[in-house]
Amino acid sequence: MAGLYDGLEEVGFKRVDGGYVFQTNNRWLIGPTRRFLVNEAQKAEIAACIRETLQRIRPFVLATAILMPLILIGGIHWFTLTGATLNVTVTDAGGKITTYSESIGRHGASGTLAGANGSHVVFTVSGPPGNGATVTITSFDARGKANAPAVVAFNAAGTTVNTADGKGHIVNSAKLVGRKGATHTAIMVFGFIFGLSLFGLYIGLLHAYSMARLRPLIAGLPRTNERITVREGMARYAGKASNKLLAMMGFGAAMMLLGNGLNVTDAILSHRPIDNPSFIIGAVSSILVTAQFALLMVLKMRQKRSAA
Repeated sequence: MAGLYDGLEEVGFKRVDGGYVFQTNNRWLIGPTRRFLVNEAQKAEIAACIRETLQRIRPFVLATAILMPLILIGGIHWFTLTGATLNVTVTDAGGKITTYSESIGRHGASGTLAGANGSHVVFTVSGPPGNGATVTITSFDARGKANAPAVVAFNAAGTTVNTADGKGHIVNSAKLVGRKGATHTAIMVFGFIFGLSLFGLYIGLLHAYSMARLRPLIAGLPRTNERITVREGMARYAGKASNKLLAMMGFGAAMMLLGNGLNVTDAILSHRPIDNPSFIIGAVSSILVTAQFALLMVLKMRQKRSAA
């Protein structure tokens, strides 16, 4: 891993009239960048500080690269085993099958099954199957008048709820099956929020430590209107970043893209909707990360050709 961050200390500098512009992050991480005018000696001192900071945080980066996935997997596994899920399979008179899932919360779970001529049935599951769990079934006529509810046991085999027309023909049939664990959608949303929180904490700690070491060196330096544009920054990063670091970035982008592709494929094969926020955000993020890596590689190859 030696030399992983070599060259990155130069990314934040650009030669301008009168010295160099040094561009660094906002002290609160989120917000406009700060830009200072420095001379050769100040540049060397700041670059040395950044280089030493990168060396010091390397053990932390390596440790979190191992611990963060374990914590994320452990958290998702814990969440997966908590709560319960109600799987509902509805079959209409024509044989069309519709399935959906919902969480069984503290107050259970409920749903509605359409009947004939505007009538309907409301079913309420008291909790996970077994341990005295029940399904309360209440039918309503076309005018909304409720009949006496029926209560049946809710066990591992599940319960079937039917609606019929005036001649006794079944209009809709719903098979209710419960299982322990959260729904697929809830797991994905939890995983996204939990992962984002872990990553935010990781970035926040690194930023706070870096700014604490850099603060004495930039205190009192003159500000400048000169800046390093996004395009210039990408080009400088591509030119200064080591091949090892770029290889790690490429591997991470590939794994992220593959993971989201597998999630989408699983959802399609399981007939689950893919228009929920977790799928959309994950897909967009993986595409952006992959595009950024591709751009860095293109810029690096262009610079090598120009130098040759």
